[in-house]
Amino acid sequence: MIEVANRLPVVWRNVRSTRTWRAQDMVNWHRMVRPLREMPSGDGSFDFYHLVFDCCTNFAVDYQPRPTRGRMHAGPALARRGGDHSVIVFVDAPDHTSGVATTLRQWSTQAEERGHDLAVFHCGDEDLFNNGLRFSPVGTLNLGVYEGLKLHVPAVTEVVAAARKRGCDAVHISTPGPMGLLGLVIARELGVPAFGTFHTDFPAYAAQLTGDFHLEAAAWRYMRWFYGQLQRIAVPSASTREKLVWNGIEADKLSVVGRGVRTENFSPQHRDLALRAEWGGARHDWLLYVGRISREKNLECLVETFRRLSAKRKDIGLVVAGDGPYRAEMEAALAGLPVIFTGVKRGEELARIYASADLFVFPSETDTFGVVLLEAQASGLPVIVSSEGGPKDCVIDGLTGSVIKPMNPANLARSIERMFLDRATLLEMRDSAREHALRQTPEKSFTAFWNLHTGAFAKMADVA
Repeated sequence: MIEVANRLPVVWRNVRSTRTWRAQDMVNWHRMVRPLREMPSGDGSFDFYHLVFDCCTNFAVDYQPRPTRGRMHAGPALARRGGDHSVIVFVDAPDHTSGVATTLRQWSTQAEERGHDLAVFHCGDEDLFNNGLRFSPVGTLNLGVYEGLKLHVPAVTEVVAAARKRGCDAVHISTPGPMGLLGLVIARELGVPAFGTFHTDFPAYAAQLTGDFHLEAAAWRYMRWFYGQLQRIAVPSASTREKLVWNGIEADKLSVVGRGVRTENFSPQHRDLALRAEWGGARHDWLLYVGRISREKNLECLVETFRRLSAKRKDIGLVVAGDGPYRAEMEAALAGLPVIFTGVKRGEELARIYASADLFVFPSETDTFGVVLLEAQASGLPVIVSSEGGPKDCVIDGLTGSVIKPMNPANLARSIERMFLDRATLLEMRDSAREHALRQTPEKSFTAFWNLHTGAFAKMADVA
């Protein structure tokens, strides 16, 4: 009874937010959801109405209608190429600052350079892909549990019509949001196989951000249903594959494709002594964190770790590059200590920050990989990660960094101190980190991604 009472304010807020819905919004959602409800649910544990109930009673769900509709924006390289198989990738929130967005841009570029027939269908306000087709949103979905993530909703009829006109041999779904759901609808409409990528551990995020493990279980029910519709699934790391199998995704469907980094963009050559002087010339060693500043990244652990280090040593500083809902609280918790918050940085400015630091710390236990870890190692930084989650798979423990088990302030502080005390090993790790990153190329990752489809096509042809 107490649990129900605690949820009532959230329910009331969500009910009130529906006052902004227009009739066309309700029709648009119906066009998306109706065909999805007809798809198989595997063990029968998933139901769309249960999903809506779980979402609307646990956190704020805000849908904002948009006045724009009826406009599509084609990238300059969208035209069909012919040759090998054609794939349409459906993407949610490609403008969100994350490793997922970086990987999608890399794969899009690789497809264009190799002449593969790949089109990226996405919904938003920015043209982000040369081979993309952008749909103007008719509405935007904001999930209160994940501040800053906006899921744009297109006009369903426009996306379906565009997919029919272009045609494809396969659909690849990058994210399980509105565009991803439309990808399922269109694959069924066109009679082509659906593939996908598991980029982000949303169930873990739900648990971390709400503290409600019932919501995490509900999210996994949705994931099992969603990814159960797909023929093959790309995953970024072996650890992520293991977790998916543990949570009921068929092992035979899962293939590790990895991630890549542009080592010409991230390099020790960008080290900038003037920048280090700006941070504080009296500090001999600088720690670095790059990424979203949010609780699901386990940044409270980093805060407590740095407090402990600062109490013992006056020559260590911390640089935090990024932004997010936890930033103000993190700044307050570290007030008076040698910490630099740079905000979101990109391009050469970010490359200088990486190369000018001395050690990269990434305490997250929910990430499926961590592209920032490859960028750090490419810049010559040893990295420290948790033994939980995917980040440990892009680190060679003891050679390019350290894997902490368990990740807590005491163990993290001890590992940082140990690495700074052994300067000879730290220098060797810098070289090894760079060498390791040189082997993790976007070309290698894209090849594995593309072969996921061509291998399935070959098997289908053999059966036929």
